[in-house]
Amino acid sequence: MSAQIYFVSGIDTAIGKTFTTGFLAKNWNEQGIRTITQKLIQTGNVDISEDIEQHRAIMGCGLLPEDQQKLTMPEIFTYPASPHLAARLDGRAINFEQIHQATEQLAVAYDCILLEG
Repeated sequence: MSAQIYFVSGIDTAIGKTFTTGFLAKNWNEQGIRTITQKLIQTGNVDISEDIEQHRAIMGCGLLPEDQQKLTMPEIFTYPASPHLAARLDGRAINFEQIHQATEQLAVAYDCILLEG
C-alpha cells in the first residue's frame, strides 16, 4: 500500500463523521491529492452505503467505479446496529480479509483514503 490512510471517528451517530469525511475528500481532491472515501462496514443499508452516497454528493460527483465494485463499501449489513450485532442478525460473519483486500486495492490507485468509522 502506498496511500496515506486516515480514520475519521466519533463517539455517537449524527455528529458529523459523514460530512467531515466527504468535505475533506472534496478539498483534498481540489488540491490535487487523489482522495477516496471508504466505509469498511455499513449497517442499516441494502446493496449500497448511504454514507458513501453522501460522501459523493458532498464531493460533487456521482458514484465511482470503485463504489460499483464495492471496494469503498466492502461489508454492508441490513440491520441498523453495531457491526457485530448486524452481522449476527444477517446470519453471516464479517469478512475481514475482504475489507483488507478492498483497502489495499484502493491504496494502489489513490494518494489518500479516508475511512469513515
